[in-house]
Amino acid sequence: MDGARASLPSVENRLVAVLGARQGSGVLLTPELVLTSAHLLGDHPWLSVAAPDGGGPVACDLVWSGDPDTCDVALLMAHRPLLFSGIVPPLRWGKCAGWQPMPRCQVLGFPQVQRYGPGELEAVQIPGTLMPLSGRMRGRYILHAEHHPPAPVPDGSPWAGLSGGPVFAGPLLIGIASGDPMGWQHASIESVPLSAAMEDSGFRTALLSCWPAAPAFEEATSAYPEDLFYEPAYAKAVKAAYSRLEIFGLDEPSSGDWDLDTAYLSLEAQTPHTSSGPRRIEELLGSRPRTVLRGEAGAGKTTLVWWLASHTVCRTLPEQLSELDGMVPFVVPMRSLAARGITSPTPSQLPKIARLPVDKPPDGWAGRVLEAGRGLLLVDGMDEVPPPDRELARKWLAGLLRMYPRTRCLVTVRPLAVGNGWLEQEGFEELRLLPLGDEDIQSFVGSWHMAARLECDRYGDEHWAKRQRKRLDSLEQELGREFRRNDVLRDLARTPLLCAVICALHRARNGFLPETRWELYSAALNLMLATRDIHRRIHQPEGIELTVDEGRQLLQRIAVWLARNGRAELTREQAMRQIASALRGLRRVRAQGTPQSVLMHLLNRSGLLQERSPDAVQFIHRTFQDYLAAKELQESDCLDELLLHATEEQWQDVLRLAVGHCGRSEERRLIGGLTAAADAAPDRETEWPLRALAAHCALNAKYIEDDQYQQVWAGLKRLLPARDQRELHSLGQEVAAALH
Repeated sequence: MDGARASLPSVENRLVAVLGARQGSGVLLTPELVLTSAHLLGDHPWLSVAAPDGGGPVACDLVWSGDPDTCDVALLMAHRPLLFSGIVPPLRWGKCAGWQPMPRCQVLGFPQVQRYGPGELEAVQIPGTLMPLSGRMRGRYILHAEHHPPAPVPDGSPWAGLSGGPVFAGPLLIGIASGDPMGWQHASIESVPLSAAMEDSGFRTALLSCWPAAPAFEEATSAYPEDLFYEPAYAKAVKAAYSRLEIFGLDEPSSGDWDLDTAYLSLEAQTPHTSSGPRRIEELLGSRPRTVLRGEAGAGKTTLVWWLASHTVCRTLPEQLSELDGMVPFVVPMRSLAARGITSPTPSQLPKIARLPVDKPPDGWAGRVLEAGRGLLLVDGMDEVPPPDRELARKWLAGLLRMYPRTRCLVTVRPLAVGNGWLEQEGFEELRLLPLGDEDIQSFVGSWHMAARLECDRYGDEHWAKRQRKRLDSLEQELGREFRRNDVLRDLARTPLLCAVICALHRARNGFLPETRWELYSAALNLMLATRDIHRRIHQPEGIELTVDEGRQLLQRIAVWLARNGRAELTREQAMRQIASALRGLRRVRAQGTPQSVLMHLLNRSGLLQERSPDAVQFIHRTFQDYLAAKELQESDCLDELLLHATEEQWQDVLRLAVGHCGRSEERRLIGGLTAAADAAPDRETEWPLRALAAHCALNAKYIEDDQYQQVWAGLKRLLPARDQRELHSLGQEVAAALH
């Protein structure tokens, strides 16, 4: 959404004057399509409309006209556009959902009382209270003006010329002005409700033939007009929070934050248990009001949630998801709930969970949004909830959706965090994000380098910027060729996160790339912890200077604390305690500053820690947390602790990464421990993931003797074939490929 469009709070620019048998008013539904009153037109052979800044009257054709006594509306088609749709927000339709008075409504138009000279029109804005019950018997809305009515005129109503003008309740167009009821001394204005006009089959057919994309009606609750005025502020806050994305590996932390669309990649997904091929996620989500989306670490689940939230409020979703345009998204980051001890948020808590930069909503607003079926619940990272609490989280979500059955919902989760059919009773369907295909990898490389070239726009030296753009062009072509040539590198880049890491390392190392996943993570940490500041000639920022090993030691303590506590974020105080513990053995760092200053340095300079909200510290991605936790457990001789947790889903990624840190004897000990635990497992459900883990570790061990290798695979093959999709996916791509 461009800046001009985002800066306008409403749609008043759609107001036009209608010139027929009488002068009246109208509203532009599209750049050419005008909605006005039928009684204005008469038998006049020439019809035209004029926008305030449209350069004079424009001829029109009559598309449809209703009976002024029953359906006093008409549609006109201008011969040329009078509206540049990019400079105003999309039009929203509304209807009154109750019979209580609705204050703070308004009518716009060009009445006689506002004229300042012969034939000289001027717009008027008439605020007032809409009385839905007052005109019910005649199918009209009545608006009582707030101010003293205009003085009577000898030849009719002073409001003459206002007919056809739009009636707004907040941002919602709800009616068309049609008359001045007698007996009210011009203090009231009546209008034709749009919902009543749409009940006329002739009008509906004519409208949809000219405007197939006409929006669905939204309910305006007359008892709560403040909701209509709060929602634009909430939408602005959602856009500010979720339309920017950190792109891994760009030079400056301050400039690594880019418009999400620059880096967004449309992912492929598939429905389980079907023979249908993969499709783009947008196509699949459009037909599924409630979805559980499973995806590996770094697969793009959170990016998708942010993209949906920001485009929903901006009404800029693609056609497949157009039903979501204008809905109210509530992003629920489950890692934040777990860290704050919230297990069952109420509707009133939903707008606050994401800590958006917006004022407190009107009391009961979120509940009214959900009740009206306008809520889009985006529950991100159900796997971030500790396993013992997941059933409680499921019951919370199920209860909320039973209370508000028209709510659309997307839940993201890692593949094995919850069982199949976990929310099936609540009408959820399952989708699984697929690894990036070869063409998607090439597309991602192009997007990443485009973002990097945009970064060059911020350089003060244009000559240097030009050189860097040329270098990035060359690197992009070179990396594209390398991906086409190198199967091993392609297999490493099957998630957006790792593809971004490869792009960053390829740039930083002038084309030299690591060959294994562990070398990739290690090089990425080196890039973030040391070389970024060195290349930018930044020396001792915040008065702290850390080597790569020192930075890694500090981050490892935080990562292992999170793993041991089943958490994905921690408070500043908790982080400082872990740093203080690490500083006991880091004398050089301890001499440079306090735990607080060291934490600030890591937040500001490492690129690996972030503070997404006040007093909530987390790693930029769970994968780096697991990698560093695994390294800390290996270095502190705590492999037995890892083995004790081997059956727990939240620890299994840590264990998979641990084998890459191990020496020869440690590898044997880790794999042997997994095999022994599998041999002693009481049932297949416990044994299968242990066998799969052992096979993964055996494949990735730097040194493993034949007897142990054969023992691992023999144990797994005894359980084959996999009984269901859950078992099959738990093997992972590497193990599944090795079995064929």
